[in-house]
Order: sequence, then structure tokens, then C-alpha cells
Amino acid sequence: MTAPSDRPLAARLADALGDAYTIEGEIGRGGMGVVYRARDERLQRRVAIKVLPPELAFQQDIRERFTREAQTAARLSHPHIVPIHSVGEGQNLVYFVMGYVDGESLAARIRRRGPLPVEEVRRIMKETADALGAAHALSVIHRDIKPDNILLEGTRGRVMVTDFGIAKALSSTSGATLTGIGVAIGTPAFMSPEQAAGERDIDGRSDLYSLGVVTYQMLTGKLPFNAPSVAGILMKQITEAAPDIRRSRPDIPEDLALAVARCLEKDPESRWPTADALRRALETRNVGDYQPTSARRAGPAGQRGSEPGLGRSSSRVPDLRSRGNRPQVGRRRPCA
Repeated sequence: MTAPSDRPLAARLADALGDAYTIEGEIGRGGMGVVYRARDERLQRRVAIKVLPPELAFQQDIRERFTREAQTAARLSHPHIVPIHSVGEGQNLVYFVMGYVDGESLAARIRRRGPLPVEEVRRIMKETADALGAAHALSVIHRDIKPDNILLEGTRGRVMVTDFGIAKALSSTSGATLTGIGVAIGTPAFMSPEQAAGERDIDGRSDLYSLGVVTYQMLTGKLPFNAPSVAGILMKQITEAAPDIRRSRPDIPEDLALAVARCLEKDPESRWPTADALRRALETRNVGDYQPTSARRAGPAGQRGSEPGLGRSSSRVPDLRSRGNRPQVGRRRPCA
């Protein structure tokens, strides 16, 4: 007889779901799992079902944590958050059922169209910040904001953020197990400095940094930080100031450029204090008297570091590497 682990994942999932759902096809996969489109036979609606990576699902502590985080994320009810309907186990799989979004991911749109129009970017950034504000109010931090997790629904492209709590769910108590099998928690190109440094106690400002990276990519079609290795990218996230976005996209309004720059501050204390504060700034097109830390550190003659105290929120970039969490070359370190 064929061992359960040797059967196709879709077949195992179908057995676990029984008659309640009919799988219609795979719609995406990545380090966080595989997503299938399915039909809810009882409620006669289309849903999406995400399955935890099978190589992790056999570990009881990870299954339990995944279930707890999915239950926490299910508390989120917001027009820009994909709802979670249920979470379940079966056939040595762990899965959750969520709302189906008829559209495309932001990642797909950027691949298809390149840099996006300024006002479209402003709307997407604002709606994502709105979703993050609702989650953060319930102490739910996303930890993996990236274009793949921002879905655009329908012809208008309404933002629907997905995968809340999944990155935390895949972090075991020690992190050693996940690191050993090479599963990255979070995405290096979009990680905040504190995530890149392996800090475990992060807050909503980490999500805002990631949203800044996403917005930079929406506006320019490229990432602010690139390197040939994961360790190189993580080091740049920790130590290197983001380039001025207006050098790549001169037509960006000053308020939007400054909103992105504030998201990308290395020190969380220098970022937007909350996602709601960012949303309001985008709506009013007013960022107050904020100036990027790099500009504040430049003296009258433009020399960096000549006047490090300028500006009401001037904060030095923290040396996150001094806390014993330097990224390891050739090793993807999980962050929770």
C-alpha cells in the first residue's frame, strides 16, 4: 500500500476535507505552504484552502502553534483582510480555510506592469496600512508583508491582505528545527532590520518597514536592497540607508516619498508610530515636519554626521548586530 506521505498533497487534503469541500485546483505555493481553490459544498461558495508545508505538519508543537495563530488571525474582521473561516487537521496535514479573492497578487501586478501609477500606489499603501492598523489594534503582527501577501480583488483592485500570523506560527519555540530544514520565516528582501537581526520581540512598526519596501518596489519596479546572498541582504537591511526614491522616480509627490522614507527608517522609533498614523498621512497628503534621518544628519555643507541631533525625531541607527543575532552566511534564520 502507498504510504500517506507518498500520496499527492491534493489527494491527502481531499481526504482530510471529506465531503465538506471540493478542491478545484492549485492557485499558489511557497515556503509558507500550498494554496488551493475549493468549493464549500455546504454554503455553496468558493474558498481558498492553505496547507502547512507537509515537512512541518508532522511536528505536534508546530501544528498546535499554527492552530493557535490561525485562531488569533480569525478574529480579524476588516474590509482589507482576507477572512479565515476555519482551521483543521487530517491525513497528517494542517490547513485553514479562508475567503477566496478573485484577482491577482500585487507581486503579479508588478511583474505584469512594472512601476505602478502614483495614485494607485498611494491607494494600495493606504488600504494596506488600514488593514495593518486593524490587526495591530488586536496585537496581531503580520511579520511577512510582501507583494505576494497583498491581493488585489476585482477590477478596482481592492487590497486584501492575507497570511496574518502564519510567519509566527511557523516559528518554533527555539527556531532550531525550522532553521535546520531550511525554512525561512519571513522574506529577507522585505524584512525589517529587527527581523533581519533575529529579534523576537517586534511590534507593528516592523510591518510598516516591510510596507515601505513594498511601496518602494511598486513605485520603482525594483527593491531598495539587493545582494547576491541572503546574508548580504539581511546585512543591508540592518545597516544601509534606503536610497532616495525620487532619484528613481522624480514624479513622486514629496509627501508620498517622505511617507515611504519614514517607513524605511532603520530605528523603529523614527518610523511612523502606528499604521493608522501612516494611513492618515496618506489621506491628508501631509507628513508634518518629518525629515529622513540621513538628511537630518547632514550638516549645512551636506557632510554626513556633522549635526547628528537635528529634527524632532532624530535617532541613531541601533546596532542590532550587537545583540548576538548576526545573520549567518548560508543559513536562513527564522524570525518571529
